[in-house]
Amino acid sequence: MQVYLYMGTHLPELRRCIESVVETAPQLELPALVHVPDGLGWTRGEGHPAVIEYDPGNVLWVLDPDRHQTCHILVDPRVPLIPQLEELADNLQKCLIEPVKILTCVDCERAESHGKLRNWLDACIYYSDIVLLGNRSGASKPFVRDFQKQYERLCYPCLFMYLKADGMPANTGEILFPGTRRLSQMFEIEGPVIDTGPSDFIIESSCDLDMPEQEVDPFRSSHDDQPPRHVPDVSGFVIFPEEGAGQKNSSN
Repeated sequence: MQVYLYMGTHLPELRRCIESVVETAPQLELPALVHVPDGLGWTRGEGHPAVIEYDPGNVLWVLDPDRHQTCHILVDPRVPLIPQLEELADNLQKCLIEPVKILTCVDCERAESHGKLRNWLDACIYYSDIVLLGNRSGASKPFVRDFQKQYERLCYPCLFMYLKADGMPANTGEILFPGTRRLSQMFEIEGPVIDTGPSDFIIESSCDLDMPEQEVDPFRSSHDDQPPRHVPDVSGFVIFPEEGAGQKNSSN
């Protein structure tokens, strides 16, 4: 099973994005299911994939890693982000599944005007492989450019892409193609240590080379006597599907 996770507040664009990704998936001969939080008014048109609603407060993700299928999961933007991701990561690890890709969809117009939303997106991007810059028609070109550049200057490995008209990603194949680019290690499955036998090389070191490098997650761990970074509530910034009816995502 191939699992994809999506985060964002502009649900009309997210719905169109997921549908466009799913429409590409049949080329890989993988049927698809889309899991969305209940109460969003998320409807599907004729010919689109099956949609399953879940309760974020009580969901238990039990998925079959050997099943020939894609599973697209939308994280609920109305409830705290980090506990959701932790629960998802824990459940998926028990199923021996790592997400193929984790994606964040940026509402550029609202992000330009609201620092609170940008702080939430900052957390999302830390856990993301791909960042989709959407709803750009009402955002200034300098903001869109600088928003991406700030993460490039910080050497974030995630890939930035534009959402085209109707919320379609510029390259759906890039989303479907396996390859981890996220900073966070939270979703990684720890593999067994492989003993390659004795070595003829002697390495002198002042540190223990057998100790794995530990991630310092700024949103989950204290560091240098600083508490974890606060991730704000962005439920007030959510655009629901019916609000975006007929809306186009214009590219600058």
